[in-house]
Amino acid sequence: MNVLVVPMFALSRMGGPSSRAQAVATAFEHAGHRVVLGVADDGNCVNPCVSDTLRLPVPSPLGLPMAIASRTFPIAEKLGISGSKPVHSFEEVLWLTGALAYEYERASVSALCSAIEEQAIDAVYSEYSLPAIITAKALGIPVFGSFSYTTQVSYASDPGKAKGLRKLLDELGLPQVESSLELFGWLDRLFVPSCRELEPIEGDAVEFVGFLRDSPELSEEQRDCVVVYLGAGSVPQSLIESTVTAAFADCGNDVFVAGCESEHREGNVHFAPRFDFSQLLPRARCFVHHGGQNSTMDALAYAAPQVIVPGRVFERLYNAESIERVGAGVKLESFEPKALADACRSVSDDTSFAEASLAIRESLAEAGGVAQIVRVVESIVSGTGAPQI
Repeated sequence: MNVLVVPMFALSRMGGPSSRAQAVATAFEHAGHRVVLGVADDGNCVNPCVSDTLRLPVPSPLGLPMAIASRTFPIAEKLGISGSKPVHSFEEVLWLTGALAYEYERASVSALCSAIEEQAIDAVYSEYSLPAIITAKALGIPVFGSFSYTTQVSYASDPGKAKGLRKLLDELGLPQVESSLELFGWLDRLFVPSCRELEPIEGDAVEFVGFLRDSPELSEEQRDCVVVYLGAGSVPQSLIESTVTAAFADCGNDVFVAGCESEHREGNVHFAPRFDFSQLLPRARCFVHHGGQNSTMDALAYAAPQVIVPGRVFERLYNAESIERVGAGVKLESFEPKALADACRSVSDDTSFAEASLAIRESLAEAGGVAQIVRVVESIVSGTGAPQI
């Protein structure tokens, strides 16, 4: 089987779609299938996991000329300006990144059409790539993809931002939609990299697959550090450094802050562009993060209690509230030293947070992961498992 895997692209630091697409692509390749991975010059597609790649366009934020957007958006991200604006829906994310712009969608669909025909693609997997879904639908090829509670139209949408996409659908003779998020309903299966306790989505075509990577063995290491990662743009870097330093200066544990511009140290607080989370999270008394899907799953994989600083972004807010609901962590309303120190002390000292994390971890580990995605796609494409839409 020839499989095309396409993540969404964005001209900002957004490692989640690319890393999840690579996990899916690797699973198909290990199962003996030929995989083509969509890549783009957006800074997120580094070291592709398969040899066959397909170069695709990069959306320009807000549909601005690329020469302008490529300079202004990194500056806004660095200063935390982008994080100060509330983002209400995934549809708004698509619009902000330029993924709903007519010109981008048309160019992407054209490139995908040519590649699918030339490469004799049998199935398409979309990691939130709308052009991949549209192209597969136009060509009548089975299409699958990732999905989440917050990408449902019923959760939040902004149809006014989908005018360019509706124009393209009309030109292609495809069914019309009000919201771009309705395109996820075109998927033959919607794979949710989570569990029902965290994301109670209903539907016959919905498949919960839990962790996309094998959950690590939990060691008996002493929980003796705090790990902090607040993503890009949500909090200015200077504020992260001053707040974390003030909060943990006297905590008695090492604190590791990832996502910084340079490597340096203030007493017991270590700052660096990146750390190996697989080495640190088994030791983490708590993991302070921004509520992104990958960070939330990483914390659960290592059963590390969470303190989530979601800012004003819909998905991060939902993840924070979901983790708080199941008792695996808390949401931090204000990012200031005392509140941060108190929250970390609370989730570290109360063993119920670690116990809840272990319970959710078990549910996620039993869901099948990428191997389940491969099995379902194989059965549908071979005709032994009919799509349920």
